[in-house]
Amino acid sequence: MARLRARRPHFRTSWIARGAWAAIAEDGGYSLCNAGIIDLGGLTVVFDSMLTPMAGSHLAREARRRTGRGADLVVNSHWHGDHIRGNASLLPALVVSTEKTRDLIATLGPQQWADDRKTMGAALRDLDSPSTDVPANERALYRGWFEGTLAVPLPFSPVPPSLTFETELRIHGTQRELRILTFGGGHSPSDVFAYLPEGRVAFLGDLLSVGLHPSAGDGVPWRWAQILRRIRALGVEVAVPGHGPVGSDREIRHIEAYLHHLDRRAGAARRAGRSLAELRREPMPQSFRAWKFSAFYGENLARAYRFERPKGSRVP
Repeated sequence: MARLRARRPHFRTSWIARGAWAAIAEDGGYSLCNAGIIDLGGLTVVFDSMLTPMAGSHLAREARRRTGRGADLVVNSHWHGDHIRGNASLLPALVVSTEKTRDLIATLGPQQWADDRKTMGAALRDLDSPSTDVPANERALYRGWFEGTLAVPLPFSPVPPSLTFETELRIHGTQRELRILTFGGGHSPSDVFAYLPEGRVAFLGDLLSVGLHPSAGDGVPWRWAQILRRIRALGVEVAVPGHGPVGSDREIRHIEAYLHHLDRRAGAARRAGRSLAELRREPMPQSFRAWKFSAFYGENLARAYRFERPKGSRVP
């Protein structure tokens, strides 16, 4: 197995609004995804718990440092491992998400974890190979992902939510309230986001990426775009993505346009009778080539090809 190197920091924290901080993942650290810390007054909420228990421990300490108390509630935006494997490090906080996400963490979460442990040693060796096809500017990102997964102390199993909701949960502190919502599944079968009306801040999980290709490998692009449209209608001014730096309404529109691009390109290929293999050989548009996670683009096209937008649904 490749030698594992401890890399710090896992993330950097910045103030984004009264009572709210964004923990932004550092390439090479063991967090991979971003998180949020929200002080409601007498209640501390952490949004997403990151890739590893190690990053989760740092997040727990940062939440206490920023708010003066430990996490009372942890929100899981969806079931993917890079957003939920730090849950155990934030206990005894209540972990909350939708019932569907809870079921997926409980059923698919352990299998995804086992698969990652089996495959990431070889992936790390490939990353160090002269023949790797991972672009140079993305290697630190992948290295932290692979090394962090392999460095998790065993035994380990993902901790599922203990509190679930259907469409919205409102949390009231002594100073402000937080809305935990879902508009269904777009990036995953069930996506949760948090909205802080004071400051118009949205913590969006993987519904938003900034400077990276989002992953539609477990989602449906046209449905995802509709969810983003509904989120924008809330009047979001500060948008914390699952990956990349803090953005705004503009970055939400960028990902919405990206998803519509996938849908249009896949739809044109279907109408022309072209195969999925032919579609995946098409070059990536120049406007997306600087984004990290470039390997996701082909799979995103494939998802758009397989899940056709229903006739009559609205697309700009």
